Amino acid sequence: MKLRMATALVAAGCAMSLTGVAQAQALKTEPPMKEFTEEEIAEIAMPELEYDYDRVDPKDYEKYFYFHREDTSFSVAYADILECDSLGSGSSFYSSSLSNAMASSLGQYGVLGGALGGAIGAAIGDAIFGSSERRKLKRINIRNCMYFKGYDRYGLKKDLWKEFHFEEGNSREEASSRAAALLQQARVASGPKPTTQVLAP
Repeated sequence: MKLRMATALVAAGCAMSLTGVAQAQALKTEPPMKEFTEEEIAEIAMPELEYDYDRVDPKDYEKYFYFHREDTSFSVAYADILECDSLGSGSSFYSSSLSNAMASSLGQYGVLGGALGGAIGAAIGDAIFGSSERRKLKRINIRNCMYFKGYDRYGLKKDLWKEFHFEEGNSREEASSRAAALLQQARVASGPKPTTQVLAP
């Protein structure tokens, strides 16, 4: 009787482990990088980046900035920006080594545990820090992610920055305007090298 119970428990444990591994492997699948045609890229408006640098407080560049990396195609820049924006926003899209860590964690604790933990953590964070701290954390995460990928950071005047960026605190930006902004950010990141000074990461 005891032997049968032990066998059943081992079998159940193995089934749960296999389920966790299957969930983790499913989540490891990364979406293929979108390849843009020259025509599609040409339709994306290049934002205005020129302004009177002497009339901007350098402290503003902690909030208002953009990225650029030489010899980078638009398609690659868009994939990088999409990944770093997703990471900064707390989304479940990760790639390369990040996906391995996420898959391992979810294999151990399960999808539901990860989702509940994220939801509880976000609620506690909002209650303690509020939306301004969430925006600050997102900026830091995106800066670190893009720096890791080899992009330089450049300062921008606030009103120009707002033309192709968005801030998200307790709510998410409307989908169409978010998508348009990310495309323009990729246009800048893969465009001509800026003539202004590179900022610290």
